[in-house]
Amino acid sequence: MTRLISNLLMIVGSSFLIISAFFLWERVNPERLKFENVEEFLNNGGQEKSIRPVFLEIKDLKINLPIYEAEIIKGRWQATTKGISYLSSSGIPGEVGNSILYSHNWSSLLGPLTKAKPGQKIIITFDNGRKEKFVVEHTQEVGPDNTEILSQTEDSRLTLYTCSGFLDTKRFVVSAFPVKDQDETF
Repeated sequence: MTRLISNLLMIVGSSFLIISAFFLWERVNPERLKFENVEEFLNNGGQEKSIRPVFLEIKDLKINLPIYEAEIIKGRWQATTKGISYLSSSGIPGEVGNSILYSHNWSSLLGPLTKAKPGQKIIITFDNGRKEKFVVEHTQEVGPDNTEILSQTEDSRLTLYTCSGFLDTKRFVVSAFPVKDQDETF
């Protein structure tokens, strides 16, 4: 009987280790951040960008992170664990179009983003030192098949998102727009 209990505990323990390893792997898997079938929405024609966003700050949420360029290569979304990924095929923040930034839902990355509220301020700093200020207009939680939020736009828009929901099956999305008076202090 003790041998049976011992074997049973070994099986249960091994199962927990395997499940834990799977969830750890999924936590850092860049595929968790992707949206389905978006290549048609995100194409800047391969244009070289003269300026690049390099830093994002949301004081109310205590988010201060570097920004790294990322691409979608053969349907795979690049993602960094060091900061925020900027989808280089999307618009430049502050210019006409939809600028897409995303990162993992970790407390050291965009985990606090799920507490964002309309009216909060976002500052993007560029490699030339210029700063662009944005205000959160709305937030929403969507499924990975809701690609409309990634569509290019006629206005100037910043779209930030991170994983959310049970087992990161949803995306928490923040839409922000430039502040009309860029001299306004934040």
